Amino acid sequence: MKNDNFNEEMHYLNAPQFPGMQIPGKTIEQVRSIIKRQKRLKGYSFTAPVGSSSFNLDLSGTARILLGVAMYGVPKPGDPAANCCTSFLSIESVQFSVNNEIVIDTLDPNFLSFGFNNNEYYYIPRPLSGTDQLTMKFENTGLNAEVCKVVLYYI
Repeated sequence: MKNDNFNEEMHYLNAPQFPGMQIPGKTIEQVRSIIKRQKRLKGYSFTAPVGSSSFNLDLSGTARILLGVAMYGVPKPGDPAANCCTSFLSIESVQFSVNNEIVIDTLDPNFLSFGFNNNEYYYIPRPLSGTDQLTMKFENTGLNAEVCKVVLYYI
């Protein structure tokens, strides 16, 4: 059901139809330009099997700068070794490459988790073209597969 008074109510709330118009002295085009340069996030979830595994990470074609990465492991319920919800229990190392450049190599993934990082993400800026190849490889030395959550920050 349409509310005929909605536009009138919005006027009384001083809420413009385009929220970015709240920036004084900026046109809609200028506000859109500012929004395009804001940080974006893309999340991934992988089940890393025992042994070596590789996963492709797809980003939007509008991505121009990779800002960084963060990740955490999901312990299995009832696992006595799972003393922290953000620890990798059996993944020995991670490798992350951007357009065939190895950016992170043989690193314990716990260093990229929130427990070892004071920031929101691990800062590794790289230029992107919109047709980029991003690859994450895991080396799982445990007895079971492990769930990994990864987030890429980009502009």
